[in-house]
Amino acid sequence: MSIEKDVEKKYIDELERKNKKLKKKKKRRLLLLLLLLLLLGGGGLLMGMFGLLPGFGDSSSGSDSASSGTASSSAAETTTTTEAEPTIYVDIKVSGSSYIYEGTVKTLEEVKSTITTMKDNVVVRITDDNATKNAMDNLKSMLTDSNRTFEAVETSGSKAEDSSLMRAETFKTLATSEESSSEKE
Repeated sequence: MSIEKDVEKKYIDELERKNKKLKKKKKRRLLLLLLLLLLLGGGGLLMGMFGLLPGFGDSSSGSDSASSGTASSSAAETTTTTEAEPTIYVDIKVSGSSYIYEGTVKTLEEVKSTITTMKDNVVVRITDDNATKNAMDNLKSMLTDSNRTFEAVETSGSKAEDSSLMRAETFKTLATSEESSSEKE
């Protein structure tokens, strides 16, 4: 009987070892599957962050070129909603040859250093308060060079009326100069 017990014991030991091996294989497979899923998920997130997958990442492609450097005909705010952050407006008033930002007069370099530290969802609104042409052109070119979206805002009231009168006077001047040149011929 001792031989039978020995054989039975060996058989049971062998079954236990096989069961342990199967359990280890199952654990390894499960861990490998989880690791693979984590790697794929992490890779997908990275690709989405860098815009390599359609439908993920920054969806503002093309909106910057449509609004950059165009003059707004009214002072009404247009908010463009993006998936990440809403548009934030920052006002800069150009008076004469000085730039007024948040109630303080700043140089163009100070404005540039302030603007470059802002996030991409910030739109600069430029208000012309009897500004010189050079000051406005310098500010607009600086914003364009910094790839910053901006809008030129017309002030309401007397300035808008003055500009329409100015256009009418310019038109009259051009018309009278054309009439006088045609009469001379």
